[in-house]
Amino acid sequence: MKQSNRPRQLHNLPSSSKIDWTKYDTKHYLHFDEPIHIEHVKNKIQDSYWVASHAFLPSINFNITFNKYVTISNDKTLPISQRKEKKKKVRQIFYAAHKDRFIYKYYGDLLNNAYNQYVKNNSIDDIALAYRNNKPGKNNVDFSYEVFDFLLTQDQAVVISLDFTKFFDHIDHRTLKQNIKTVLGVEELPIDWYKVFKNLTQFTYVNRSDINGFLKQKYGVKKLKELLEMQKLSKVMTPAEFRIFKELHLYKNKKPYGIPQGSGMSAVCSNVHLIHFDQEIKAWAETHQALYRRYCDDLILIIPVPSTAAIATETLKNEVLNIIQSYKSQGLIVQKEKTEIRIYSNKTILDESLQKSTLDYLGFVTDGQTVRIREKSLFKYYCRAYRKAETSRRIALATNRKGPKEELYNIYTHLGFNYKDRGNFITYAYRAHDKMARLKTQSLIRTQVKRHWKKIHKRL
Repeated sequence: MKQSNRPRQLHNLPSSSKIDWTKYDTKHYLHFDEPIHIEHVKNKIQDSYWVASHAFLPSINFNITFNKYVTISNDKTLPISQRKEKKKKVRQIFYAAHKDRFIYKYYGDLLNNAYNQYVKNNSIDDIALAYRNNKPGKNNVDFSYEVFDFLLTQDQAVVISLDFTKFFDHIDHRTLKQNIKTVLGVEELPIDWYKVFKNLTQFTYVNRSDINGFLKQKYGVKKLKELLEMQKLSKVMTPAEFRIFKELHLYKNKKPYGIPQGSGMSAVCSNVHLIHFDQEIKAWAETHQALYRRYCDDLILIIPVPSTAAIATETLKNEVLNIIQSYKSQGLIVQKEKTEIRIYSNKTILDESLQKSTLDYLGFVTDGQTVRIREKSLFKYYCRAYRKAETSRRIALATNRKGPKEELYNIYTHLGFNYKDRGNFITYAYRAHDKMARLKTQSLIRTQVKRHWKKIHKRL
C-alpha cells in the first residue's frame, strides 16, 4: 500500500479544519512510548494511510474505587444513616500511549463535529449535554438551571430520573459501528476509521499493578522512586522487554461490547451510540410536552401532568421503562436503585409516597422552595481545603515561619476568582448563585459558602 505524502480526506467526512490543535497538549505520564509534541505527529494522524497501518500499543488499566450512597428507604422517620446504604463502586480507567492518545482525540474530534451536524439535522442537539464541543461557555450550572426552570414553571409535573448500569462496559459494538457510519454519512467505514474503531472496541491493555511490579524488580524500590521523582524514566520498558512482558500480562477485550473509559474517543462514542434512543425518547417526550435531557448515562424527564395520581405516575414510568427495555440488546440496562420518581405539586417536591423530598440534578438540589449545592460537593470541597490548610500549618510549625498560603487561597477561596483563567469552586458557587437566583425559588448557594474564609483560617 502506497503511503500518502499529505493528509487525505475521504468521502464527505468531517473536515480537520475545525480542529483546535491548541488543545492537543503534551502529557508526561509514563507509558510504553515517550511523550511527544503534537507538531511532531500532526501530519501523520491526518494521513489516513498512516493511521490504517499504525500499530496501537496496549492501554494501561487501573481501578478507581469510591463510595456511593443509595437510598434504600424513603421513611422520613428513620435517621439518614438508616435510609441510605454505602455502596462501593469500582470504575476501570484505561489510558492510551502518547501517540495513540492523539489519534483517539483527533478522530474523536472529527466524530464530534459530525455528531453535532447530525443532531442538528435530526432536532436532538439540545438532548445530550456531556462531552459536547459545540456548547462553549455552558456547564452544569446552565444545564441544571434549564431543568429547574422548566420544572418550577409547571403547576404539576412528574420527574423521572435514572441512569444505566456500567454504561461504557455495555456499549454494543455492532450498534456503535452502525451509528458511527450513520453519523459520518458513509455505507462502510474508511480504512483509517475502521482501524481506530477496531482498536477502540477490541482494545488490549495491561494492568498498572503489573507494570509497577516490573519496574520495582528492574530498578529496586529506592532507585525507582528516585527515577520517578527526577523524571528520568522516559517510558516503561524497551521494545525487547515488552515482547517478553506481554506474554504474561497482556489482556484483550474479546467481548462484542464495551469500550475503554478514558480514551479520547470514548466520550463522543457514548453519545453516538444513543442517537436513535435519544430520538425515540424525545418523540415520546414531545407527545407529553415534556423536557428530556441526558448527561452521558444519566437521563431526566420533566413531564407536566394535570393530575399527580399514583396510577398516572406509574403509567408514565412504565412507558419510559418499556422504551428503554427495547434497547437492552444494545447495552442499556437501568440501574433500579438509582431510578427516582419525583412529583412537583404546590411548589413542593414530593417522592412517590407523597412525602416531602428533593430533586438532585448535576450537583444542585431543590425542594421546590429553595435551591442549593449538593451537600456531598460541599463536603468534598471542605475536606480538600482543610487538608491544604493543615499542610500549610505543619510547614509553619516546622520552619517557625509563615506557611505557604498562595496556592491554598487560589484553589479554595474567593481570591482565586481567576485561577487558571476559570476560577475555582467558590467562584463556581458564586456564578451558580447568580444564575439560580433567577428561578422562581430562593437560592441558598451564596449562604452555603459564605463562611468559607473563616472556616479555612480556623484550620490555619
